[in-house]
Amino acid sequence: LIKNWVEERAVSDYDSNNDMKKVLRSGHQGLITTTHDQPIACKTTIKDSYAEPKITKTRQVGRKLEAEQRELYEKFSKEVYEDFNRPPSPPDYTTSFKAHYHKDFVPVQRKETQPHAVYGEEPVSFWTTNRGIIHGESQSTGTNATFRKNAAFSTPVTEYMNQQLPHKIQNW
Repeated sequence: LIKNWVEERAVSDYDSNNDMKKVLRSGHQGLITTTHDQPIACKTTIKDSYAEPKITKTRQVGRKLEAEQRELYEKFSKEVYEDFNRPPSPPDYTTSFKAHYHKDFVPVQRKETQPHAVYGEEPVSFWTTNRGIIHGESQSTGTNATFRKNAAFSTPVTEYMNQQLPHKIQNW
């Protein structure tokens, strides 16, 4: 409450000593209670409101019913225990090859419809068949050309070395 004149005036009645060191360490006396000589109460609202439950000593359930309940509890707990603690089933080591292999299968070599160059030929896909309508694609040099950059639009005509000029390249 240092330099706060409103609160200093509010506690001036309770602030009898002017020992600032003590005030800063333990706070102002009399803000919470004005009786300082009484011992601190050890009771809380939980301790005050809690009451131990009253257990009656008389029997609430008959002996026969109690024995039947105990017997059913033991029976069902034994069933549940056996259900959860079954011995593991033997492992199945069958591989997918063994499970799906057919001994009657005879492989047949298919005849080629046309010869293919495996390493030099470009695969057929949607993009290769629709090459001419792709937005942003440079002008290609032919049907078998891969998707490469074509700098024909910016290369000066004088720098072409035995290549077709851009206007003579096949448009397909």
